[in-house]
Amino acid sequence: MTTTGIPLRDLHLVWADLWPLLEPAVKRSPDKPDACPEPAEWVLARLIAGDAQLHAVYEGATPVAAIVTTIQVAAHSTSSGQAEKRCLLWLVGGSRLKEWAAEALRVIGDWARGLGCVALWGAGRPGWARIVEQFGGRSIGMIDGQHAWERRIA
Repeated sequence: MTTTGIPLRDLHLVWADLWPLLEPAVKRSPDKPDACPEPAEWVLARLIAGDAQLHAVYEGATPVAAIVTTIQVAAHSTSSGQAEKRCLLWLVGGSRLKEWAAEALRVIGDWARGLGCVALWGAGRPGWARIVEQFGGRSIGMIDGQHAWERRIA
């Protein structure tokens, strides 16, 4: 399986195939506005504005998973006084997680490190925290009633 970032210029070519993978994650997201009649348009707007980035996992030409990330600057600073950048795996959808998680975390981790991020993190179902622990991540408690995890990359 191959994990790849989707350039904004190619979004229109893959969105119809990737949105059905993301839709269940959006429905569960505590970030979704209550009055969000068109969740796909909400996510697309974040991608087009550059507030979020789209990644996909393919088996050959078939999409198996889609991941939307956001780069965040932590509210707290490091000991050197600089703010800490982290990459949130905000929306994750698809199937066969155990088959692609290691590769996706590596590829997205390398990409995020190149942007100056020191960690990947996310919150969601308990299964994600358990998967990430297998690849060097750790539980960081609960956020908005969801299990949160972090994997340091720097």
